[in-house]
Amino acid sequence: MNYTTRILCNALGFSALLALSAAPAWADTTLVINAFLPAQDTMNTQILRPWADAVTKATDGRVKVQIPPSSVAAPDQLWNSVRSGVVDGAYLYNGLLPNQLKLMQMPQLPFLGTSAKANSVALWRTYDKYFKAADEYKSVHLLGVMVMPSGILYSLKGPIESEHDLQGVKVWALPGVPAKMMAMAKAGVNATPAARMSEIVAGGMVDVMVGNPDMYSDTFKVMRYAKSATMVPGGFSTPSWSLVLNRPKWESISPADREIITKLSGEALAERAAAFDNVEAAAHAAAVQSGVKYLSASPQFVTALEKSGAVLTNQWLATAKTEKVDGAAALAYYKAQSAVVGK
Repeated sequence: MNYTTRILCNALGFSALLALSAAPAWADTTLVINAFLPAQDTMNTQILRPWADAVTKATDGRVKVQIPPSSVAAPDQLWNSVRSGVVDGAYLYNGLLPNQLKLMQMPQLPFLGTSAKANSVALWRTYDKYFKAADEYKSVHLLGVMVMPSGILYSLKGPIESEHDLQGVKVWALPGVPAKMMAMAKAGVNATPAARMSEIVAGGMVDVMVGNPDMYSDTFKVMRYAKSATMVPGGFSTPSWSLVLNRPKWESISPADREIITKLSGEALAERAAAFDNVEAAAHAAAVQSGVKYLSASPQFVTALEKSGAVLTNQWLATAKTEKVDGAAALAYYKAQSAVVGK
């Protein structure tokens, strides 16, 4: 090797060293994802844990997911816990975040339920097409969304067959649309996160409960108190959820691994909601076997509920307008995608 060649090789080697030293060093990452539902809940065992395992496998262990055995905060405090970095991530019930997630209240509107998988995929597509630009998740990083089976109205005494049957009745309701619909029917509403419904129902504080699907009435040990259940087309509401990460934590992950996680999230995560449909079917069959009587709401009852539903829908459409979103188009798209995926 002549002198000139040696100089050139040395220069190239030095340049390579400089390039390596300038490249960012991406350390392995552990994501601590909060789970506030019971450890054996479907959300944890068939949605979050399989997703977490897929992330670890796809990143060759560079990104691991840890799920603590108990929640770091109450459900309505988890948004701030993630945003401030108390925990790296969490799944959140959107109904508890009406001020932060105004557009994402849409799937909670009444009568929109088809199946958990269909609604979840439709919500992700609707978010991506209509809501993403509004940047409601700017203080966190959104990984995916899930919609659960439709909420049902249960009576702990006689059947509820008309809106009149709700007047003055003490009702536990899931916060958001179910609670608002019951208030519009002049019921006495006690609205709390589902995690608190067991003590309220078991304590004899209410005669009706509304907002949960069969699977969660079973999970929270309140199905045993139900005598009958009133069904309406599309359900009273469909609880929707967001899986979010602390933004600085997300940005600490290498771009390559972020891309991998993104591919495993979004619509792919929404498709995992099919697990909810399977569990819901089993819970419904068990409830029927135990003696719960399921009644289809009369056309007159449905019409009365639709009037309340129209008020809430129009309120959401007005909110969407203030956010510079075509709410009518987004809602129509959501319904259409739910129907397509549900076929």
